[in-house]
Amino acid sequence: MPSVASSGRIHRLELENFKSYKGHQVIGPFKNFTAIIGPNGAGKSNLMDAISFVLGVRSMQLRGAQLRDLIYAYDDKEKEQKGRKAFVKLVYLNASGEELHFTRTVVGSGGSDYRINNKTVTWDEYNNKMKSLGILVKARNFLVFQGDVESIASKNPKELTALFEHISGSEEFKKDYEDLEDQKARAEEKSAFTYQRKRTVVTERKQKKEQKEEAEKHLRLQEQLKSLKTEYLLWQIFNNEKDIERNERELEVEKENLDNVSKSLENFELQIKDKKKEQAAYLKEVLLYEKKTAKKKAELDKKQPELLKLKEAISRITQKIKSSGKELEKKKEDQKKQGKEIAKLQKELHDVTAALNELNEQGQEGGGTLQLADSQLREYHRIKEEAGLKTAKLRDEKEVYDSQQQADVEAQKNLEENLQQLVNREQQLASQEEQMQARLKRLLDSFGKNTEELSKVQSELGQMQDRHRKSRTKYDNLKAKVDEIEVQLRELKADKRESERDAKLSETVESLKRLFPGVHGRMTDLCRPIQKKYNLAITVAMGKFMDAVVVDDENTGKECIKYLKEQRLPPQTFIPSQVVRVKPIHEKLRTLGGTAKLIFDVIQYP
Repeated sequence: MPSVASSGRIHRLELENFKSYKGHQVIGPFKNFTAIIGPNGAGKSNLMDAISFVLGVRSMQLRGAQLRDLIYAYDDKEKEQKGRKAFVKLVYLNASGEELHFTRTVVGSGGSDYRINNKTVTWDEYNNKMKSLGILVKARNFLVFQGDVESIASKNPKELTALFEHISGSEEFKKDYEDLEDQKARAEEKSAFTYQRKRTVVTERKQKKEQKEEAEKHLRLQEQLKSLKTEYLLWQIFNNEKDIERNERELEVEKENLDNVSKSLENFELQIKDKKKEQAAYLKEVLLYEKKTAKKKAELDKKQPELLKLKEAISRITQKIKSSGKELEKKKEDQKKQGKEIAKLQKELHDVTAALNELNEQGQEGGGTLQLADSQLREYHRIKEEAGLKTAKLRDEKEVYDSQQQADVEAQKNLEENLQQLVNREQQLASQEEQMQARLKRLLDSFGKNTEELSKVQSELGQMQDRHRKSRTKYDNLKAKVDEIEVQLRELKADKRESERDAKLSETVESLKRLFPGVHGRMTDLCRPIQKKYNLAITVAMGKFMDAVVVDDENTGKECIKYLKEQRLPPQTFIPSQVVRVKPIHEKLRTLGGTAKLIFDVIQYP
């Protein structure tokens, strides 16, 4: 905050050629309360501009584009004259009665200079002197222009706060205040961290003591575990070797069984192939017979319409024969009747003839001729005509019936011959059908037997495949067991090699520590976890540097590498401690909570 001295006031103003004030003008003295009145254009605003100008306000805020526009000029011609200048002197009277002269001059070229008590000074000195009096140029806390009150009244609280900070000058110290606030926050955080660190150190001391006891106990148990592991591994290797020998013997036996089963399976497969060939032959023969049967059936189907036609014809002929027989019987009956009638007529004719002869004889005896009466003679001729007519008619009918009977007998003989041929053909086809059915039955019986035999062979094949599958499963299990044992052996050998490698590395590091003072040891020996549960996390965090050797500087590392090469020892990774750049620990990570911990906090190191 600017230091405000005792209250002071403006005593007077001296102006020369400033805006509307021509020549040298003295305005004042001013009292504690002074009011300036006058008509428009009298110079009231220019007086306010003069006070603002001498106190360092920029020309843009003085109703002028440039500083030279503040110099009095009657017209444009005078404005172009060289050597023009103007100044404003403010006489400030402080509480002790001492006068301070602040002068600001502007020349025609547009430049300005500052003086305090007629001594030329820089703008910073000029501004600092005014600050010591409580006059802040940037804040403009020394003048209230038109509209400022209304503008202040319309501002919101945030804008008012910014205005007060601007007027009071505290805005300049905002950055310092924020820096101090940050320093305070860091100091508080550092203090809290120091307190937390103190508590952590107390807790760690207690933990270290417990860890020391636990580590000593762990070392003792580790030695015991190492010896027990050695005995256990030797015992396990011995048992594994025995198991391998036993499994190898069982494997040989199973291989022999598998070979036998494979041979039996091959024999069965050969038999199956033969049976399949026989089955194929039978199937071929069956298909052939089926084709022939189908062909015969097709022929039979083709003959079936003809057979039906023949049967219908036979039926019609039979019916015709029956009807002809009936008609023949009827004709025979008619013939018998006609024969009887003919016999009767013949008898009557004979009787008539006999009577006629008798009459003739009587006539001859009586006079040689028979004399008949006319009536009798007419009767005789009539009867004779009737008898002739009837006899001729019967004779004609008899001839017709005889010809019909002869034709019917011939037709009957032809139909009987056709019927006999059809019956013979039907018997022949029935015989062929019976033969084909018998052959088909034999083929079906043979096919059934072959199918049963095939199913039996397939069943035996399935059984053989099951036995083969079981043998294969057993073989796979034994092989998996052997593989597992081999893996265990490899792991044991790898563990053994790793143990030997660790032992060699430890011996090499011990030799380096004896020969070179700057060798501290391996990372795995220097950075041990405080508890066993952090072993994996620390191993993952260290990665490839787990077995690295820590040395003081690069020269020590180079000497160690040279020694390893000379002694033909395995190469090592060396970490010079002087070139290691340690990054600061983010203390906020310690406050994550839960089971999360920094690796730095879970390892113990010398």
